[in-house]
Amino acid sequence: MDASTLLWMGALLLVWYLSVGFGITVAYHRVLTHRSANLRKPLLYALVLAGLPAGPPAEWVGNHRRHHADSDGANDPHSPVHDGFWYAHCGWYLGIRNRGLCLLYALGGPLRYLIDIALRPMSPGGHDALAKDVLEDRFLRFLSTRFGFLVGSTVQALPFVLAYLLMAWDGVIIAWVAGIVFYNAGDAVNSVGHLWGKQDFDGACEARNSRFVALVSLGEGWHSGHHAFPRSARHGLLKGQVDLSFILLRVLASIGLASDLYLPSSEAITQRRRA
Repeated sequence: MDASTLLWMGALLLVWYLSVGFGITVAYHRVLTHRSANLRKPLLYALVLAGLPAGPPAEWVGNHRRHHADSDGANDPHSPVHDGFWYAHCGWYLGIRNRGLCLLYALGGPLRYLIDIALRPMSPGGHDALAKDVLEDRFLRFLSTRFGFLVGSTVQALPFVLAYLLMAWDGVIIAWVAGIVFYNAGDAVNSVGHLWGKQDFDGACEARNSRFVALVSLGEGWHSGHHAFPRSARHGLLKGQVDLSFILLRVLASIGLASDLYLPSSEAITQRRRA
């Protein structure tokens, strides 16, 4: 195995990680759920396709809006404060409370895709009321059905095909392990992000700011700031809080692919900040 092959494999994993990550953090979360910014439709659709490992778009948006409506309350779908770490980390997707089963699901990596297609709820369905705006878009509505989710998910086979071409089955195994890491990096926002870290803002439920989670989740780990100002396109609101998803939005805005980035005023940030 030569150095060139390893470099290509590393580049593949990095591009895959950033594609899936920004698909979720930018398209699913900041644009579709919170309307923190707008993206040109072709770019939005491409990012949503990349983010499909997180689930169907309408279901994701509906769940996340439920989360913000009663964060760490009785109606929060994934609060570690009420339901424990493992349920909030990944068990809530399928309603699993057994820690052993949650751990197996967390380690399933890309296998979770097949489980999700078979067992996870799809929209249109129970999330219509909370994601009506998403379902008004024909393409996003299609991806939110079981069949559409299955069709759209075929693009996620590409990294494994390329990994096989680079390193045969060793490449597939490496990609599989990387997939496990990708899933758990995103899941950590709901679990770690509400248990450990610094609460920089008042009234931000139990959400915490975690530099490590922010790094692996492309800025989502500045969770106290996000819950204090949910509509903000920037989650890292304080000095030194690097938010890669916001940086991407700024770059996209500079070339005309993003617009209407919402930011809270400096006065509002100061008022909500904890002493």
